[in-house]
Amino acid sequence: MFNMYIDESGSVHPTSKNFSRYFIIGIVIPKEPLKLKKVYKTFIRKNFKTLKELDTENKMFNNNGKFIELKGSSMNKPMKLNFIDFFCRNNLFEVRYIILDNNNLEERFIRNKARTFNYLLKIFLINSIKKKYIQDKEIFLQIDERNVKTDSKFSLEDYLNQELLLNDNLLDNVLVKYFDSSQNCFIQIADVFSNIMYSNLITKGAYKKELALLQQNKYILPSFIFPQKKFKNSIKKI
Repeated sequence: MFNMYIDESGSVHPTSKNFSRYFIIGIVIPKEPLKLKKVYKTFIRKNFKTLKELDTENKMFNNNGKFIELKGSSMNKPMKLNFIDFFCRNNLFEVRYIILDNNNLEERFIRNKARTFNYLLKIFLINSIKKKYIQDKEIFLQIDERNVKTDSKFSLEDYLNQELLLNDNLLDNVLVKYFDSSQNCFIQIADVFSNIMYSNLITKGAYKKELALLQQNKYILPSFIFPQKKFKNSIKKI
């Protein structure tokens, strides 16, 4: 089974100077989960003091100083670079991105953001299968529950199975499960990578060099950009 861990940065919204242009979905695909989990624990242990000092809004630690989870939005640039250097060794995982450009988004995609999220995952998965980034016939999506409205949690799995299994016969089964990210270290890793790409885009290249090197070393696979011209005439109503 092909496991994918998902978190996001930014939001889907009408074009406005008050919001960021981009919505990012970060997807971590572990190759060696046990080793990656060990790296995660070691990173926290070695950077515990600095992470705590950076956590001015109590997102990574509770009021008693107990560690909760990694959050990219609570890290400064040196810590994010440290994170990249620490994790990106020994080929333990891959990262893919879905990058949505709000400036080029049709109004109908803004009306229901949950359906837009589901649709983005569907066309991303179709693209990944056709380009052979996904070759398994079963996939398991593990998603941060705080990014998803309660009433939409029960629709994504059925939607993807209908579209990818029944309609297109691309997969045998899609499983979807939502997690409190504090209980899933791989979703936390996806959170940090999602934030790094988001930060790079809103700063017009603050992490360009590092992201390019990660792409060169096959840690980051090609991003899926939406909207794309080639999808313009094939987008279904959502």
